[in-house]
Amino acid sequence: MPRRSDTRFGSFWIARTLPAVLTGLALLGALPDPATAQILGNQTPGTPGALDGEFRPARPAAAPPAPNPAGLRGPEPDLVGPAASARFGLRRNPNPAAKRQLGSGQTRSGGFAGASPSGSNPGISGNAAPRSPRDLTATRLGTLPDPAAAAPPLGRPGVPYTVAPGLPAPATPAPRRAPREDDPYAPLGIRAGGFILRPAIEISGGYDTNAARSATSARGSPLYRAEGELAATSDWTRHQLDLTLRGAYTGYTAIDNANRPEGDVRAALRLDATRDLALEGALSARVDTENPTNVNLPAGTSTRVPYYNFGTALGATQRFGRLSIGLRGTLDRALYSDVESGGVTVSQESRNLVTYGLRLRAGYEVTPGITPFAELGLDSRVHDLAVDAGGFRRDSRGLTLRAGSTFELARNLTGEAGAGYTFRHYEDARLAYLRAPVVDAALTWSASPLTTLNLRAQSEVVETTLANSAGGIAYRGTMTLTHAFLRNFTATATLGLSRTDYEGVNRVETGLNAGMRLEYRFNRLVALRGSYAFERLNVNTPGENYQAHTFLLGMRLTR
Repeated sequence: MPRRSDTRFGSFWIARTLPAVLTGLALLGALPDPATAQILGNQTPGTPGALDGEFRPARPAAAPPAPNPAGLRGPEPDLVGPAASARFGLRRNPNPAAKRQLGSGQTRSGGFAGASPSGSNPGISGNAAPRSPRDLTATRLGTLPDPAAAAPPLGRPGVPYTVAPGLPAPATPAPRRAPREDDPYAPLGIRAGGFILRPAIEISGGYDTNAARSATSARGSPLYRAEGELAATSDWTRHQLDLTLRGAYTGYTAIDNANRPEGDVRAALRLDATRDLALEGALSARVDTENPTNVNLPAGTSTRVPYYNFGTALGATQRFGRLSIGLRGTLDRALYSDVESGGVTVSQESRNLVTYGLRLRAGYEVTPGITPFAELGLDSRVHDLAVDAGGFRRDSRGLTLRAGSTFELARNLTGEAGAGYTFRHYEDARLAYLRAPVVDAALTWSASPLTTLNLRAQSEVVETTLANSAGGIAYRGTMTLTHAFLRNFTATATLGLSRTDYEGVNRVETGLNAGMRLEYRFNRLVALRGSYAFERLNVNTPGENYQAHTFLLGMRLTR
């Protein structure tokens, strides 16, 4: 068999290099541990000489694994260990890229090559546990980051989160801004238990061109006005209670008999008995004064006459899906003070009366913002005296039918509007049977975030002491426009119209009210107010028309 030509060549080189390889292996085994670590790199994966499976000694089986340094993430207990093997039927190794080992350049988010616990880098101390060649990962080259830098607080509770080497640290989210307030100058109120109290005091002064509202001898006078208010609203998870107390006094320095006290108290309670049943109750009281030119006062009255109104109401509303049915009962009391006329005291007891009322209302929610309704009302008026000073029996019974709808259209238009017809029968046959259309509406239109328009319209049958007149049909309407030029500077314009037509007699009263108010709020507590008001009354009989101009400037304190 012929010999291959390259056999002698291969045998020659093997014979020459084998002694050199054996000599190198012997010298390598004799090297001390630091030199071996420098060559093999068993403490620093990724450094020269630390190649996977290259001369790496096996970890002794009897040596326990070194614990991870404090603050470093160790193996996941849910994925590693006997419990995990029994649960999943296999053993899972943690991702070595998510671990950090001291001295490997992975203890800092930046990382750097060549770090080892042998003293080459004084900024890092400690001994890392030996690692298997399978745990070999590369390091990221870079500059030493700030030692105060910390990993972001991510990961499971109790297990610090670490960023894998070579990946950028997650960006810290920017702090979320607090939502901007709708009105940063609005009073915050005072919390008292389950209520929020909002007190206010206003002191102002000015001038009135016709303090007594006289049609024959108009006299102007400087004036001062003091007003206090307290509003309380419950802050309960269920039910609601609203309380309002207001009192004011207007004094005229040049005219004594024109001073005007006024005030009112209101309380409204709603009890949510069930999800679909609500119980309601209300109490109210009011004190005010009548103008000396009022047609119901005796002739010759020269001072303002106080009167008092008290009311209570109790009702319930039951919902059946979109259908709601409500029943409400009312009880109102009116009291009138005696009058000084020509040096003689005249009793007004015949005007005192009690009104009992019952109202049934049904509504159906067509859409979430529109609920049409129909309403039936019954009432009875009973006077303290069966016969008044003119010899008329003025007790009466009434029936009112009304239909309308509530509105809540994208919160731009909210409120209620209704119209109907009223009938009233008097016990005295000489008093005419009253029939008249009625209207009742209250709407709020938010034209823009800076402009709001409020509309209010109401009609009723008012009592009178005029002979041969059953009463008057009174219509009143007001419009209030508010605009904010700045967050703390607002202007409010008002316009009011009224008309009262007395049945059985030739008397029609027409009133006009207009005004403008400017308010500048320095902060949540203090505001400066200035206002102008115009008032005019026209009567179809001569000698009763008057008009007045009122100017006020003052400070309002709120909390």
